[in-house]
Amino acid sequence: MARHLRFTPFHLAGALFLLAGLVLAVYHGLEQFNLVPRLGWVSWSHIHFVTVGGFTQLLFGMLPQLTARKLDRPLPSKHYDWLNFIGLNGGFLLLWYGRGWGHTWAFDGGLIAIWLLVAGLLVVMLRMVMQSDRAWNATTGLYLVSLFVFLWGITYAYGLFAHVWQVPGGWLGLREAHVHANAWGFLGLAAIGTLYDLFPRLLGTDLYSERLRDYSAWFFVAGIFPLITGPWIGMGRTVTATGLVLFATGFVLYLYNLVQTYRSTDSRSGIALSVLVAQFWMLGPAGFAPFVLFGVEWVDPAYIEDGALHFFFVGWALPIALAGLLLYFRNLPSLREGGLGGSISVDATDLLPDGVIPSVISTWMVWVWNIAILVVGVGFFYQDLSWSAYLFGPGYTALVILWFYELAQAFRLRWALQTDSETTTDTRV
Repeated sequence: MARHLRFTPFHLAGALFLLAGLVLAVYHGLEQFNLVPRLGWVSWSHIHFVTVGGFTQLLFGMLPQLTARKLDRPLPSKHYDWLNFIGLNGGFLLLWYGRGWGHTWAFDGGLIAIWLLVAGLLVVMLRMVMQSDRAWNATTGLYLVSLFVFLWGITYAYGLFAHVWQVPGGWLGLREAHVHANAWGFLGLAAIGTLYDLFPRLLGTDLYSERLRDYSAWFFVAGIFPLITGPWIGMGRTVTATGLVLFATGFVLYLYNLVQTYRSTDSRSGIALSVLVAQFWMLGPAGFAPFVLFGVEWVDPAYIEDGALHFFFVGWALPIALAGLLLYFRNLPSLREGGLGGSISVDATDLLPDGVIPSVISTWMVWVWNIAILVVGVGFFYQDLSWSAYLFGPGYTALVILWFYELAQAFRLRWALQTDSETTTDTRV
């Protein structure tokens, strides 16, 4: 029996956090040109409003529903959704206040609240797996591992602010492990697991190879744990490097699978192309890591890190999150009982009804977005040189315009389908 899906406050909050992250990113960019007063909390906030804010909200809203649908289990109760929503956002508010204004008690309280909620979500999903008669696959496994690794990343954050841990890899090693856990582990594995199911549906075809999917999942799992332990134990050239090779091998298999899936059909969509091209930016952080691990300093290592984070979050993760909003946000049932997000084409048991792929992203937009990603990334590598401003200016302008456009389209599509649904209902009456 197909399980009905529902709209949760996480979905709306995720979209709003991405909008807030956009505003903060614009402000941070203006700071670089001394056009606005510098605020110490903006640099940390504009990244975490997108990651802990936007991405985590969307994953909290989607992972339980996608897992329940795949395993044919009941959805968690609405009370559970609201408890998680209030707890996650209350925790994030405390975290943001504590980090931005230097209040340790608030930072610790927010961090502990988020840790407990993530642990609770992991338990809920483990129960679904244990109680299901369906065989769980690589996607479900990646969901579970992503949440488990996220707990590590949150724990590392405790040792980065106010409670500095004395570890062999030092503060920088602990921060690197924190980034690996939250970015590659939590966001990366959860998104990859979802795309294995979603991407073929965007093209109206089947995944090129389920065997490659399973192989890549094992490489991802084997690689992520050395990546989140090697940096802080001070064994970057052995443990971290081994994890990098394993994770990169899994990613190459995954990327090959998606490319072959894309090539196997004549069906095309701007959203599918945007998601596919975004995958290549994951190779940026993986490609730059050896320079840092083995001390090849062609530019300042801090600049390499800035560029790698840019390629990961803005180049890879953000297009996936925006694509998810464009595809799913409009189709989710309304918060009103019995009200659907769209017209008769919307199926309350399916977030992506067949043949309903919005045509809102053109090929030229994909080109502009990715050229801007490259231009800004190069600017990060040479940010100490005056001419980098000529890269940041036009690059950020293009990204901000397209970012806002896609968010606006997500809201427009949902509003349009609701209007169509209401019109259809009035006509029938």
